[in-house]
Amino acid sequence: MIGDVTLLKIEDIISGNYSEYPEEIQKYMKNYSELLREKIKAELVKSKADKMLKDINKSNETFIAVLSEILENGTKGYNKMSTKTLIDMYLNIKSPEDFAVILESINNEI
Repeated sequence: MIGDVTLLKIEDIISGNYSEYPEEIQKYMKNYSELLREKIKAELVKSKADKMLKDINKSNETFIAVLSEILENGTKGYNKMSTKTLIDMYLNIKSPEDFAVILESINNEI
């Protein structure tokens, strides 16, 4: 809580474990988690789209191979993934500094 200073654990935000916190803090944590997920999903989609568009410019065969892989084997939707999995995927393509920028942007929004 802002006034009484309740320390929040990032692990609890990532895991969705809000039950130990007061109701007001739970609302804040849920909102924070939602914003984090939305921003990470947007970055993952943008990264995948950019890669696919570059593949189109390089070679139609490479693009078709990537598209075929998605269509034939499917891909688990980001909405069904845990926040931890989304963060791990994000950190595989972006830097910890980029992740810190996302966290700062959420802090500024809330």
